[in-house]
Order: sequence, then C-alpha cells, then structure tokens
Amino acid sequence: MLDRNVLEVVEGAKKTKQLFFASLCALAFLREIVFSQLPSLRGESHLLKQAGNGRLGPRFPMKRNLGATLVASVLFFMNHLTRAADPREGKIARPGFDLHYRLFGQGKPLLVLSGGPGLDCDYVEPVARELASSNRTILVELRGTGRSLPPRINRQTVNLKLYLADLEALRESLKLDRWTVLGHSAGANLAMNYAVAFPARIEALVLVDSGPVRQSLLGAMTDNIFLRLTPEEAAAAKRTPSFQNLLPGYFYDREKAAAMVTTFRAESYHDDVGRLLAADEMAPGMDLRPALERLSVPALVIAGRQDPIDPVMQDEIHLALKNSRLVLLDRCGHFSWLEQPAALYSAIREFLAENSRRAQAPSP
Repeated sequence: MLDRNVLEVVEGAKKTKQLFFASLCALAFLREIVFSQLPSLRGESHLLKQAGNGRLGPRFPMKRNLGATLVASVLFFMNHLTRAADPREGKIARPGFDLHYRLFGQGKPLLVLSGGPGLDCDYVEPVARELASSNRTILVELRGTGRSLPPRINRQTVNLKLYLADLEALRESLKLDRWTVLGHSAGANLAMNYAVAFPARIEALVLVDSGPVRQSLLGAMTDNIFLRLTPEEAAAAKRTPSFQNLLPGYFYDREKAAAMVTTFRAESYHDDVGRLLAADEMAPGMDLRPALERLSVPALVIAGRQDPIDPVMQDEIHLALKNSRLVLLDRCGHFSWLEQPAALYSAIREFLAENSRRAQAPSP
C-alpha cells in the first residue's frame, strides 16, 4: 500500500492539474469576450481618458453590457476554479482532536450528515457533490469517524450531546447564521435531534431514508432487513453480525446491492462509535415525535418505498413535522441516490428552490 504522504502528494498534483486546465479554459473565454469589444474600445479611447480625469458623464457610449459580461466571465472563471478544487478541506479544534469537514460548490449552505451511526462520510459524498451544483455543501467527518478521532472512544467522548455541540461549533466556525441540514439514515435522526436542540439555526431539513423516529420500531426494521436477505445471507448475518453482511437487505435492486457490498470497506464502519451514539439516539422508550411537533421548520421526508425503514415509519416523521412534505420513491430501498438518483435529486432540488423563494418573499 502506498504511504499516506505519497497519496496526498498525488492527490494534490491531480487538483493542481485540474486547476490549471480550468484556469486556461476560463481565461480563454475572457480573452474572447474582451477582444470582441476592442473595436468599440479603440474608437472611444478619448472617452476612457476622460473617465480617468473624472470628466466622464452619463452619455459615455461604451457598450454597457461589457461590464456585466466581464463580471459574468469572472464568476464563470471562479466557479470553475472552485469546482476543480473541490473538495476544499478544513478542520476545527475540539477537545482532544480536530473535527474535519469538506466543502463543495457555492451558494446557500447545506450540511450533509452521514448515517450508521458510525459510518465514514465517504459513502454519502456523491450526494454532497451532486447538490453542490446549486449549494455550498458541507460534508462533516463526524466524531469518531474518518479523521475526526478522539484519543479514546467511550461514553465520555462519543454521545449525542457532544455530536450536537460539534455541529454547532462547526456552524459558528463557518460564520453561518442558519443552514439547511440533510441527513441520511441515522444522519437524518441526528439532523432531527439538532433541529430540536437548535431550531433557530435551521433553514430547512432534508431527511433521506431516515431511521425510525421511535425506539420501539427497531425490531420491525430488523425484521424487514432479514426478510430481504437470501437464506444464505441471513445465516451469514446471524453468524457474524456486521453492517456488510446486512447490506443486501437494505436494497430493492439486488445488482446494486452486490455492487455496494463489493466496494464496501469494513474499516469504514466504526461499530464501537455506532453503539455509543445509538445508545442515546435509540435509548429505551425514545420517541422524538413530541419534540418534532413543536418545530415549524420546512422539511422534506424522502425515502424508498421498499426501504426496510418502511413508509409507515417515514409517515410518522411526516405527521410529526407539521411543515413537512413526504415523497416516496418507487422501486427503491435505503440508498436512494444509488437506486433512484434522478427522482431523489429532482425532489430535493425542487424543495430547496421552493424554500429559497419562500424565504426571500416579502412578509405580508
């Protein structure tokens, strides 16, 4: 295996190459814009001199669209530089470790939370990249995953209260007043808990294939997963309980399930972290619905119709969040961007656009 430092150098070289070619394309575009305007500029050089002397009046005949075109060109140039440089990485200091995050795109802030609990965020990075075409997406390596590793993993370093404090510290570090929070699976449960704790900081919620909203439904969720496994898969999952062995039970499409199982890295799931956080999020008797009923934030609840966390469980979340919309995707399991990407992204973009228009509309 290559040394980590070598890999970082190679990755840096790739990004530099991307930046170089993006810069060349954007500069070529700017050159064409400017040269197309040169005839009028040459004919009006005396006016440019007057402008330098402060004697230019409103009758200055230089084409007005030149300034706007140049501004648009610069924005085009910067956007390509930003996209080529993605992800832009950062970290903030937390007690005993650094919390790492990745930034994609430009626009209104959209925090993306991975699930498990205890999964590295890499598996949901495609969602952050896709939505970065219209948003500034922020993908956080949650406490105890990726590079955000406390010196010890125990109840004192991994619990729901600390997870929520990490997210709030990240928001403050990025100098954001509010943000939209998207969570997948257990990440959606974390998003709901964050909204309950800090409702004033939530622009909107996007809950993708959310986990159950009450602890008493965990048994039904587990039954649904095992019903989707072949006898051989179920036997293997019972012999060796692991996230990888259960993965096929989360899918509608068996081929897509096999593809994810093949590429899944066992080290990307941190079972000890998952158990500690689940002890809080799914404590005996936990029912988040009463707290959700007090929220008025806009919310999109979206999930596969064949998700083992079934439509009835998703409907409970929808009914608790009074300002929510429920969208169910046909022929789709728990990883909806892998099975129904077009329908998922279309619904999310429509919701985000509507919410943005609503936020900008003048108050009656």
